Amino acid sequence: MSQHPAERPELLVAYLESTSDIELVLGELSEDQLESRERPGEWSVRQIVHHLADNEVADAMRLRQMLAHDSPLIVPFDELLFTERLHYEREIESSVATFFALRASSGAILEQISDADWSRSGRHEEHDRYTVEILVQKNIEHDHAHMEQIRRALASAD
Repeated sequence: MSQHPAERPELLVAYLESTSDIELVLGELSEDQLESRERPGEWSVRQIVHHLADNEVADAMRLRQMLAHDSPLIVPFDELLFTERLHYEREIESSVATFFALRASSGAILEQISDADWSRSGRHEEHDRYTVEILVQKNIEHDHAHMEQIRRALASAD
């Protein structure tokens, strides 16, 4: 999963550009569209947006911990508990702003780090090996997976 150092600029571009896909899809969604779900029991578009923001908060802190500390403990979060207890029925504007601000801030940090920093790691309960590079790769995959979920939810509402 580790990239050659020459490929890391492409990884960073993909990390930063995945936000433009999110921005494009969210655009000006109506309240009805925000409540769209791919299937009954699945997350609504609104809930997915809040999840993306909460994941960005967690990953922004994980990134900073791995860069600042030696082998910090990376604590997973219970996404279903977050959905239940963090009022995911609320407006999305603050979560959208949080997502974009943290991605820009983390991207600015990643633009400055050394090749060695990309290999800095933390101890994650759910992963054998968890480095800065893996965090960035997983974040890109996570964004794409949820954007596809949003597209399917919006398509099923049509």
